[in-house]
Amino acid sequence: MFRLLCAGAIALATTSAASAATLSQTVHFIGGDADEMFRLYSTSEGHAAITGLPATYRDGTGNPVDAAEVGGQLTAFCFQPEQCGLAARVLEIQSAPGLHTIVLAWWNFGWLQALDKADLGGERGAADSILTLTFRDTLRGAQVELVQVNVPDYKVEIPNPDETREVGPLSTIVNTHWNTLYWDPLRSLTGGE
Repeated sequence: MFRLLCAGAIALATTSAASAATLSQTVHFIGGDADEMFRLYSTSEGHAAITGLPATYRDGTGNPVDAAEVGGQLTAFCFQPEQCGLAARVLEIQSAPGLHTIVLAWWNFGWLQALDKADLGGERGAADSILTLTFRDTLRGAQVELVQVNVPDYKVEIPNPDETREVGPLSTIVNTHWNTLYWDPLRSLTGGE
């Protein structure tokens, strides 16, 4: 059965502009395959299959490419062609059979949803967080290790497609959304429990 283990799910750190958090999760997929999970996450087609919405990796010049490239970008959760909820820059990729790491400068529209506009540090709300995902094979399948630093911790109100709203610290909402937007769909696509 699918198990989500959050090792220190949210540890607070302080930045000069506002409070920020570090998220840490280790997600186990019994029967999963790290190579397949990484392929899905790091390709435009695979990322879209996970999220159920358009996603595009681009090279350093902005041209669409099939897979993540260092210096390129990812846009995802694109409800309209030029209106994407996630923007990330690919900072590093390390890949070997059964072990893959991708590092991204990661931002989403939640950064702009602060209830107190004084919490916003600029046009993009707050600085990008740095996300590191490591996909590795294990004896019983695969696991994904997530570390995301500098996630804004200010209180936000996030509108949902069903017209409900989520209110709370942004870091808590982001931490929860990794499971609902990525790990559950990835489990369904790969057959891992």
